[in-house]
Amino acid sequence: MERKKARQAAVAGKARLIGIAGIGRSVGCTHFAVMLLNYLAGFQRKKAALLEFNGSGDLERLEKVCTGRIREENPCRILEADYFKRAGRKELEYALEKGYEEILIDFGNAEEGDWAGFLRCDRQFLIGSFSEWQQERFREFELKKRPAEKKSWQSLAVFGSEETRKEFLRRYRIFTVRIPFSADAFAVTKECGRFFGRLLTAERF
Repeated sequence: MERKKARQAAVAGKARLIGIAGIGRSVGCTHFAVMLLNYLAGFQRKKAALLEFNGSGDLERLEKVCTGRIREENPCRILEADYFKRAGRKELEYALEKGYEEILIDFGNAEEGDWAGFLRCDRQFLIGSFSEWQQERFREFELKKRPAEKKSWQSLAVFGSEETRKEFLRRYRIFTVRIPFSADAFAVTKECGRFFGRLLTAERF
């Protein structure tokens, strides 16, 4: 019932829910989420927030580094965006009531997190890795989930070369977009701006 209410509030308030999940750990899921958030808030000038649904504590550590302290209250404001640490339904409902235009939800590891919640989002981005020790996991998850769910999400990867991406597509017919490298998730380069513009308008890469 609570989820239905949150969904209705999202439609009424015109908030777009963007789900982000990673295939395994340490694949760049949170880095991508922060990059996208700063693009939406800083570049697009939208009221945007990132909710941490994975219990990793990454946003708490981010708050300490960026502000020098950790507060009990949510959200934490960094530059032009809001961050909700250790969030859940309560924080999502609060964000919907506050009129955010873009609400990003970091679900963390797709194999352990709220997969159904991820699929309910308006847009879904699944982050994998072409690193040799993670590539097989990426392939197995894609082949298992896509036919069963019959739901479309965009697969992305940070690590690995363009040649590896093409080989991955050729061998497994899994289309994946490479995320531009950015050492600083808060700095939106021209390349990243073009990338996110195409990604969010569903323009074919």
